[in-house]
Amino acid sequence: MNHIGFSYHGDKQQFKKIVDDYSWEFCQIQYNYMDENYQAGREGLEYAASKGLGISIMEPLRGGLLARKNDDIEAIFSKADTIMTPVEWALRFVWNHPEVSIVLSGMNDESQIEENVNIANRAQANSLSNNDLKYIVDAKNVLDKNLKVGCTGCGYCMPCPAGVNIPMCFSYYNDRYVFDEKAAKNFYTNLLSGLDSGKPSYASQCKNCGNCEKHCPQHIQIRNYLKDVSKEMES
Repeated sequence: MNHIGFSYHGDKQQFKKIVDDYSWEFCQIQYNYMDENYQAGREGLEYAASKGLGISIMEPLRGGLLARKNDDIEAIFSKADTIMTPVEWALRFVWNHPEVSIVLSGMNDESQIEENVNIANRAQANSLSNNDLKYIVDAKNVLDKNLKVGCTGCGYCMPCPAGVNIPMCFSYYNDRYVFDEKAAKNFYTNLLSGLDSGKPSYASQCKNCGNCEKHCPQHIQIRNYLKDVSKEMES
């Protein structure tokens, strides 16, 4: 038997219209503690659930950003009664919503698979305390303050006609500020030089064609940010 659903990256108003336009059985939306009010967001999540749709969540770790260690965020989470890893905090936030049917998290090795399965087994809807939710808001504020580009590394902007590795450019740029990685500039210079691919893929190679922005589900002004990356990471 076939089951009809849709995946979505637009705003919540259009999302509601699409939900109401057809007898869908499920939908897939981006949702995490950074994106509670972005795209369909929490309002869209609750609306779809009220219409009886099963809901699949993509980007629960926001392209891995919420899985990374950050001293300021770890200090916040250390105040909690239950000690959890950054990954567990992020996934438990999503699973805390009773409207969520399934969570899709990208994994690179068997240990990550085991970790995600174990977290899913422990997670329950409405299980986080008010204090837990406050710690998550505080962590979000830290990331909002330091994050330069809201790129999730999905790669929909690729390939770039000019050869720019857009996701990697933004990744190292964010690393320099969010995680205070002083080596980020060296990694940017060396790994985008073409040592692996044989061709350089720096931000400064951008020809301003705009092809990337037509495909970006985050609606990022990629060309403007690439100019910032070039200025700060290649000087």
